[in-house]
Amino acid sequence: MNCRGKPELRERLAAEYALGTLRGRARERFKRWMRDDPELMTAVRSWEARLAPMAQAVEPAAPPARVWQRIEQQLEPKKKSSFWKALGLMTAGAAVAMVAVAVLLPLQRGEVPASYLAVLSDPKTNRPVLVATAARAEGVLRVNVLDPAIHVSGRSLELWALPQGGKPRSLGVVSDQERSALKLVAAADKALGDVPALAISLEPAGGSPTGQPTGPVLYTGPCVKYW
Repeated sequence: MNCRGKPELRERLAAEYALGTLRGRARERFKRWMRDDPELMTAVRSWEARLAPMAQAVEPAAPPARVWQRIEQQLEPKKKSSFWKALGLMTAGAAVAMVAVAVLLPLQRGEVPASYLAVLSDPKTNRPVLVATAARAEGVLRVNVLDPAIHVSGRSLELWALPQGGKPRSLGVVSDQERSALKLVAAADKALGDVPALAISLEPAGGSPTGQPTGPVLYTGPCVKYW
């Protein structure tokens, strides 16, 4: 296998290599390709140059304390500790979210539409597991599962918006497909404009029966504006 003659694949692999998400044997193979392919090396250097300013320019986005207080008040006592602890481990990685989405979205170079972007990660390993994006004027949240192993047999993963000064709002159950779409209650500017973070909880099959998280929070990530 080689990526010669496949411009879209070359661009994607170059971006993943620059970001660091290309790992193991795939990364070693890509290094060998670069040694024999100066244009591929140039593509990697271009991605490194493009991503570095993005990481430097974005301020951390952490929800205010009142968000956690409201969440804690809505949960049963036995649920509070695990939910609070999991959310408290969320890193203020707005720059990481923007970089990862720039890699994963099927966009042409330099053409990134105004969007809400979120990358949810495992708080224990900081490994990204899911990307969610929504164009400002659209009422659809596009979900890309990066690791199918996050799904749990017989249970559902539910995606939550964590608005400033309000209760968690369900965005829907994450499909077991790699890519899917969730309908927002309004255009993204209204549905996500006051949402600094998203989270995924483990729920009974079909989703939470209460309209609020009932299971442990497995993955979290900042929701940032890219425009």
